[in-house]
Amino acid sequence: MIILFGAGAITGSFLNVVIYRLPRQLSIVTPGSHCPRCEQPVKWYDNIPIVSYILLRGQCRHCGQTIAQRYPMVELLTAVLWVACGVRFGLDWPLLPALLLVSVLVAIFYIDLDHYIIPNVIVLPAAAIGLAANIAITPDRWLELLAAGLISAAFFFVVAVTVPGGMGMGDVKLAAMLGFFLGQAVLVALFLGFLLGALTGILLMAAGVKKRKSRIPFGPFLAAGGVIALLYGDRLLELWTNLFQQ
Repeated sequence: MIILFGAGAITGSFLNVVIYRLPRQLSIVTPGSHCPRCEQPVKWYDNIPIVSYILLRGQCRHCGQTIAQRYPMVELLTAVLWVACGVRFGLDWPLLPALLLVSVLVAIFYIDLDHYIIPNVIVLPAAAIGLAANIAITPDRWLELLAAGLISAAFFFVVAVTVPGGMGMGDVKLAAMLGFFLGQAVLVALFLGFLLGALTGILLMAAGVKKRKSRIPFGPFLAAGGVIALLYGDRLLELWTNLFQQ
């Protein structure tokens, strides 16, 4: 699990680059990490996930520019999710698509939160890889996985068309991706996404932060629901089924 934590933190460091640069149409390869104020390149020993932030006390070594707390937060979050996937799936083949899914969802969470977009360049390749990988690992689930993705996308498409401004096509593609990864457990992801989104909207309106018609990105709630469904979806579905059978 220590290896998974370290690898997850490194992946989180890369996700920070993706989250910042991709929506701004900047290369995620070049230039290397640098301070946005003094433009000095960040040395490797100042770029160790989580650790360097603590040692530098959240400041650039050269100019003292404050480093956003989000950077270590994304690294830590990704590391924790990787460990959670390791605990859930063990060191077996299903772990690989699980690690891919949580990493993609972390990136989508923050990009949609900041820019109200879910980039095709992330969600479409991830959907294809997730479907192919899960079918390769569990061939007997091919129909379940395919149907889950297509039906989820169709449902969200109808909502997007009939409720203008409610959600966008990015949410439709994200729903399809979740279905391809989760199969029937996508029901948990969608239910929790709507529930979390509704509760957050009510709380924000009650606090006066948002108005009734204010725009709130739905992707972060779907991403959170997707993570929960990945780790606990089968158990929750079984629990709900037992409740209805009583």
